[in-house]
Amino acid sequence: MLRKFKEDTKQERLYYDMYKNQTYDYVINQNKKYSILNNAKLSINEILNIMDKFVDPSDPDLDKSNSIHAYQTAEKIREKYPYDYDLQIIGLIHDIGKILFIFGEPPWAIVGDTFVLGCRIPKSVVYYNSLKYIIEQHPDYNNSILGVYKEKCGLDKLVLSFGHDEYLYQVLKQNKTHKIKEKYMNIIRYHSFYPWHTMGEYRQFMNKSDYKKLEDVLMFNQFDLYSKEDKDFVLTDKIKKYYKDLLNLYFPKDLQW
Repeated sequence: MLRKFKEDTKQERLYYDMYKNQTYDYVINQNKKYSILNNAKLSINEILNIMDKFVDPSDPDLDKSNSIHAYQTAEKIREKYPYDYDLQIIGLIHDIGKILFIFGEPPWAIVGDTFVLGCRIPKSVVYYNSLKYIIEQHPDYNNSILGVYKEKCGLDKLVLSFGHDEYLYQVLKQNKTHKIKEKYMNIIRYHSFYPWHTMGEYRQFMNKSDYKKLEDVLMFNQFDLYSKEDKDFVLTDKIKKYYKDLLNLYFPKDLQW
């Protein structure tokens, strides 16, 4: 069974830190800090190589470097959609925003399920029961379901907990030399937003266009999540070359990070 979160684990400790530190003001400041993209200039292939050194401490299903998960996801997509190169690329790069770890960010500011700040935290978030004592201290604990937002304002108006999703979305949004379409950038932006796309929360904020985003993210999630079941996956030089060539096509120049 995937996404089975147990108590007294590194995952629970990470979410403790997340619920303690991820506040509306913190996220606003982090988004401002990383909107400048003045940290490094690197190619996607360089980023993938760096991801060999990162193991996601929030993931109860995978204890391998994040680069392995990247290729696993892309290969699952290629197996079903051999000519959907856009989707394959998104499968490969969707997590590389976790490069935040080389900029000194703590794990709770990089990974984990995202949730909305500025409104009530739903009871369906990971570890809500076991960590309720820390959630009760959060500024949004007694907030309303709308909080600082308006009904049907749209997902793009929400302030989500800071992490690799929004960071990579902003990198792609601001670097204009790649060939990634907005549809796929939105998949990246919301793929960790499990309270929304899987638990059915935050529907009060969705506008008409957000329902297509939900459909796209749920489609992608079947590859992102269930590719982890393939314990026998072997990353070969042939697979690496296939994606290196594809990345060179989609990303002809280095990106500003």
